[in-house]
Amino acid sequence: MKALLSIATFAAISMASTSAQVTIISTEPFDYTTPSLLLNNSGGTGWSDAWNVLSMNGNEVVVFDQTIQPPMTCPGAIGSYAGQAQEFVPAVRTPDFSTHLELLDNGFVGADGSTVWISFRTQQYQVFGDSFGALQLFQSNNDDQEQLLLGSPWATNAWGIDDDAGTGLPPEFVAGTNAAVCATLVFRIDHLPGDERVRMWIDPVADFPTTGADLDTFISDLRWDQIRLNSGGSGTHFFWDEIVIAKGEPTSNIGTNYCGPAVVNSTGASGTIIASGNPSAAANNVELISSSLPNFSFGFSIVSSTTGFVMNPGGSSGNLCLSGAIGRYVGAGQIMNSGANGTLNLPLDLTMTPQPNGFVSVQAGESWSYQTWYRDTLMGAPTSNFTDGVTVMFQ
Repeated sequence: MKALLSIATFAAISMASTSAQVTIISTEPFDYTTPSLLLNNSGGTGWSDAWNVLSMNGNEVVVFDQTIQPPMTCPGAIGSYAGQAQEFVPAVRTPDFSTHLELLDNGFVGADGSTVWISFRTQQYQVFGDSFGALQLFQSNNDDQEQLLLGSPWATNAWGIDDDAGTGLPPEFVAGTNAAVCATLVFRIDHLPGDERVRMWIDPVADFPTTGADLDTFISDLRWDQIRLNSGGSGTHFFWDEIVIAKGEPTSNIGTNYCGPAVVNSTGASGTIIASGNPSAAANNVELISSSLPNFSFGFSIVSSTTGFVMNPGGSSGNLCLSGAIGRYVGAGQIMNSGANGTLNLPLDLTMTPQPNGFVSVQAGESWSYQTWYRDTLMGAPTSNFTDGVTVMFQ
């Protein structure tokens, strides 16, 4: 496991280098006096309230340090952290989304087209049979229904998720992981039309990973505005530390952009596309990220092994940057809406690359180019436009 950076360093590096498009919303390093109660503490950044503990006494969630036995055992874990002294009593706090309204749908995080990151360090430190320990996502107006559990689902003693509010399916977890071994968990939630995509990394090298996730799944439509730290089950307790909530896309681009800048669209900007992930064809882990698009615009990506240039094809305002055999990503869920932040995220299946005569599989040594075609307006009249192009040389 990697030694974690301090919150301040983490945020500075995350926003200045490989994750320049990711914006930190809230942080909580639990830098409080120890030992003490978590109740009414209000440190960290980006919160709209102080910690509350949902009990009569408020003494069930405590701020610990390394003097407790057993201590939190993550490499690099220093200072204080939160832990539960009595099971099934959650500590509750609300991130401040007042300057991140593009994430909200009727007051709750979950606007289609938005991406939210949640990371924290955690460990099960008392183990007695079936249990759970998690950072839970809730709606502040519904105390009875957890929306999503991030951490160790009930009776798994492993790291995963549980979509309690929607699918009714069993928890999903990574076999072979052990919740008693301290870990840094990073979750990426992509809010899509309909179901949401959730990815989880365990002790990733990057703060906002673009590599293949340890868990990659879909859950039902998610809405939340409040987090809860909670654990329980036959006396089981958990630690939590270094909570970070963020939004946006990592900028790591495994491709080379060309044919740009694209023709300016109705937002006054040029749409752009990057390819994020792993250039290994065998890894099959590439995602196209199209940004600076008009809000709530429908679009889809296209692909070819040959670049080209056609000005204003079919009356479009933009330019086509592909030629030869051009495939369209128009399968189920692939025609998407850019949402409130003007972004489209398309995970690729490299074994099912569309071409006019069917699907082909990308091979090592091949070069493929991508572009996104989207709806736009020109002087109030409907039209279409294109992003620039991006070429990936697969290994």
